[in-house]
Amino acid sequence: PLLKGVESHLVISCTDSGDVLGVETAAEVTPQWSVQPGALQTGTGTGAQMNNSTNLLKKLGLSDLFPKKIKLNDILVIDRLSMHINQPYRVQDLRSQYLYKLMILDYNVRYLSFKPVADPPLEDDGTTFDDFDFFNTNEELTSGADLADTESHIHPMDIHMAVFHCANDFLRQYMYTKLSTCQFALPFLVPNQGTEGLEFPFWPLRHIKKSWQSITNSSADNPGKYQTRQMFSTPVPVVSFLRLGTSFTSKSQIMNSVISKQRHNVFFNRHCKGSAPNSMLMNGVVEIAWYCPGGKKDDIFNDCDDIFDDCVAFLNLHGDAKDHQQQLQFLQAVSTVKVLLLSEQAQDEETKTICQNLSKSSTPLICLFSGSERVQGSKNPVIVRLAAKNRNEAELTEELITNIKQCIGQYNKKQSIENCSNEARKLKFKVDEDKQSFKDGHELAQTLVCLLKEKGFSDIKKEFLPLHGELWHDWCLKNKQQYHLSCKTNESIEQQQSVILSDMEATPWSQMRNVPKSKEKAELDMLRKQLNSLSENMAACTIGLQHIMREVGQIYECSVKQSVGALPALGAEMLISGYPLELMDGDESHVPLIWVQAVLKSLIEKLGDKKVYVLSILGLQSSGKSTLLNTMFGLQFTVSAGRCTHGAFMQMIKVDEKIREELGFDFLLVVDTEGLRSPELSTKTSLNHDNELATFIIGIGDMTVINIMGENPSEVHEILQICVQAFLRMKRVEIKPSCIFVHQNVAEASAGDKNMEGRRRLQEKLDEMAQTAAKEEGIDDVYSFSDVIQFDLESQVFYFKNLLEGDPPMAPPNPSYSQNVQDLKSKLLSVANRSIGIRHTNQNMLFPDVQVKLVLSQTNGHTYLRVRCDV
Repeated sequence: PLLKGVESHLVISCTDSGDVLGVETAAEVTPQWSVQPGALQTGTGTGAQMNNSTNLLKKLGLSDLFPKKIKLNDILVIDRLSMHINQPYRVQDLRSQYLYKLMILDYNVRYLSFKPVADPPLEDDGTTFDDFDFFNTNEELTSGADLADTESHIHPMDIHMAVFHCANDFLRQYMYTKLSTCQFALPFLVPNQGTEGLEFPFWPLRHIKKSWQSITNSSADNPGKYQTRQMFSTPVPVVSFLRLGTSFTSKSQIMNSVISKQRHNVFFNRHCKGSAPNSMLMNGVVEIAWYCPGGKKDDIFNDCDDIFDDCVAFLNLHGDAKDHQQQLQFLQAVSTVKVLLLSEQAQDEETKTICQNLSKSSTPLICLFSGSERVQGSKNPVIVRLAAKNRNEAELTEELITNIKQCIGQYNKKQSIENCSNEARKLKFKVDEDKQSFKDGHELAQTLVCLLKEKGFSDIKKEFLPLHGELWHDWCLKNKQQYHLSCKTNESIEQQQSVILSDMEATPWSQMRNVPKSKEKAELDMLRKQLNSLSENMAACTIGLQHIMREVGQIYECSVKQSVGALPALGAEMLISGYPLELMDGDESHVPLIWVQAVLKSLIEKLGDKKVYVLSILGLQSSGKSTLLNTMFGLQFTVSAGRCTHGAFMQMIKVDEKIREELGFDFLLVVDTEGLRSPELSTKTSLNHDNELATFIIGIGDMTVINIMGENPSEVHEILQICVQAFLRMKRVEIKPSCIFVHQNVAEASAGDKNMEGRRRLQEKLDEMAQTAAKEEGIDDVYSFSDVIQFDLESQVFYFKNLLEGDPPMAPPNPSYSQNVQDLKSKLLSVANRSIGIRHTNQNMLFPDVQVKLVLSQTNGHTYLRVRCDV
């Protein structure tokens, strides 16, 4: 209602303890200072640079997408790259490959480049060089082929910045999150392509989170507090690196040595693959990265004062600081320590003036003399002189770290990104959140914040989500008892169901659903009051979008008014927009069938009768299920240690029109689930819960990924048993799912070969389970697991490397993990290609089929599946 035709989003920021910090909205609109496509220039504003930027965007096929015209939904699709990744054949392919590799967390995306097909070597004409000509290169001319190759080369960071300039605010936020996960530096100040000003991208930086652990000064063996913070509001020391003049010493490489013990290229430098002498779009860019301690003795800043209880931010100004006075002024205002790399060449008057101003500032200064092997030390502890020429890299890094720690201890100053944005405003930089759309959204957000602050955080659910709580718990329990019929009584199935249905009808929830339209409003109000009173004892530790949508679904199911008929369209719009929707209530393990059916019906009305392929995942808690799906498809399911996913969530991914006919379906529906064997549940509850969840997830999926942590599947044999039973039931009701086993955190490269014996035993176990299940069901023609579903031991068992390359929190993702994900994704799509996609109309009937056809019953302590006769 606020901005018609504008896509807006609401973000609620909370502390670790749950306190609401604030609520922000962002809207996708063209910025007020944006320019028309083609009107490009760099921060220095020269005509040659403007033409270079224009030509670069044309080469990459981005001219029509500048500025900010690439949306997040444009890249979250199943396309040709999802099936296989090849070397780019055209320069225009670099953009799509960059975004795709960033999505799957392959940090080799920073070294992406295009190499044209080389001409075949010329035939030897018999001409020879004499010794002098062969070894003398002083008068050699560069060949035309060499010049053409140099001109066609595109700097990897130019690809990065070109995509940044063409990405809208939400895609930028997504890119920043992925870059941060890859332990790469993020654009902090960017010359605005179109004006001579600078842009401060506050909105994407607002969503960056970092985790770290400090060591207490009392005992280095006892780790300190582990914390996760939103960096936009967390004050930390800021160390800025800048360069005056040109130098053979790489400033960015020195920074990498300081920040990363694994020598990970946090900042791109001249020694990285694909680097070139000049970058068109990086000159004048300021990047930011953070060093986060891991609570270990070898942390860089582990022996300092209490100021190092948190991480340290590093800023890097690309280019000669003399040419970027605005950036230099900003760095002086926000820095705790400045590190200056001086050129080997003689200093001109302007350079000398800048050096004098930096030394006279109250901010500590460390000077690196790249043209000197020895320099005289300074008596001032906050003005340090270090020689950098012909120095051992390890010794120089250690000396630099020591002086940085000393200077930070002398000058106790911290800055947050929020404070930096205020400094940017003082210098008249463009801050994205100063756009009118952000301001209007912020006003609406403040209305919600004020409403929430009127109540205690534990009372928010009770006040605003009254349909949760004990009443909902009791109703769900009675609803399940219809299908979990006890065999210990002498009553028939029909008699037991009759009693349960009578109890359900007596609950206020069912009374609300069955109130005739002619009833007086007073009776309905009385039922609502009774419902609210039953919700008073509800645990309200967390609140999220899933709770709000769960309330919407419950309102729809229990309401008799026509006015709620538009509610399912909200759920359908969420799925179309690429947001997950709760499929199973994680608190009660209940599937709201009426609500889900209504959402899918609304989805059909909006999209038409489309084919859908359903991919579900199953595995133990904290085995990396959500991380696997996020990496594979670029999704944003919640990931953390412990029980981060409650229930089951579904999210739709569009298939590119170019390969829909080849794959045979239009959309991929991904279902993420909570982990089995959850410690939060009791042993008995966990067993029943796991059996129900496994049956449901396998039932709704065309393909189920069974995720196993490590090489040995023995820990999930009980789960495999119920999986086999579920697959057998699917066969009897003519539902034909398939499965793939994924073993994660397997370090050995030859695990697939060395675990041949383990895979053989897995096959034997599955065959044994299949025979046992078939015997119980009275089926005679099942002798192996392959008789139940199509299963190939060689092609449907995958071994994954470790997710991280090194020790957290500074470890980047393992490129081998990304490659494993790509191999699995290609396999899944190839299997789906041979399957028949499920249409939305059939999907609308799939969920009740699973609930009714695959009925769980308890007999003699075992869980069985049986077919209802009325299906």
